[in-house]
Amino acid sequence: MTGLSPSPTRRQKVEQREAAILRAAQAIFIEHGYDGARMADIARRAGMAEGTIYIYFKTKIDLMKAIVANFWSDLTIGARAAGRLEGSALLALRSLAEFHMQALIEQFEVIELTQSLRIFAPGETDSRQDMRIYVAVFDDIYRRGIDRGQFCEATPVWVARDLFYGTVEYSARTMRLRGSEDTGLVIDILVDVFEARFGVSETGQPAFEAGEYKRF
Repeated sequence: MTGLSPSPTRRQKVEQREAAILRAAQAIFIEHGYDGARMADIARRAGMAEGTIYIYFKTKIDLMKAIVANFWSDLTIGARAAGRLEGSALLALRSLAEFHMQALIEQFEVIELTQSLRIFAPGETDSRQDMRIYVAVFDDIYRRGIDRGQFCEATPVWVARDLFYGTVEYSARTMRLRGSEDTGLVIDILVDVFEARFGVSETGQPAFEAGEYKRF
C-alpha cells in the first residue's frame, strides 16, 4: 500500500516526547518563573502523565539546563550562518549583530531563563561553556579580519568582543522594554565604531592612528 507515512521509530517517539516536554517546560518557566513552575503543570501542558516527565528529566534544574542548552545550540548555528559572509569581516560582523539583536528581542524571556539557571544552579558549568561557544563566533570573524588586514591587532579580542555584545545586548533590552524594533540605527553606529577604532587604513595603519579617527 502506497502513500502512507511510515510509523515513527522508537527513537523518533522518544525525541518527539522529549521535545514536547521541553516546549511545555519553557512555556511554564516563562509564565511562572522557576520557583512557581510545577512538574505537574509541565506534564499537563505536554499532554502526558507527570511520571513520564521524570523518565526524561529527574528535576526542574535538569529541565532548565536542557532548555538553555538547546537555546544556545540553536543560537550558535544561526550565528555561524549569519557570520559566514566572505570578503569583508566588517560586513560579517554587521550580519552577526543583526542576527544577535533580533534573536535577543524575539527570545528575551529565554535569555532570562539563562540568568535564572545561574541563580538556582550557581555551580552549573555547561551553560557557561555553551555561551563561550556562541560568543566565539565573534572571535572567529574578528580574527579573520585581522588575518586579512581588515582589523588591527593592537586591541585584545576580548575588548572588541565585549564592546560588540555589550552594545547589542543592552540596546536589545532597551528596545524590547520600549516596544521598539528599530535596530538599524544601533547597528549602523556599532559598525561605524568598529571601522573607525579597529579598522585598518589604506596605508596599513590602524584607522585611528592614521588620522581617520579622532579621540574627543
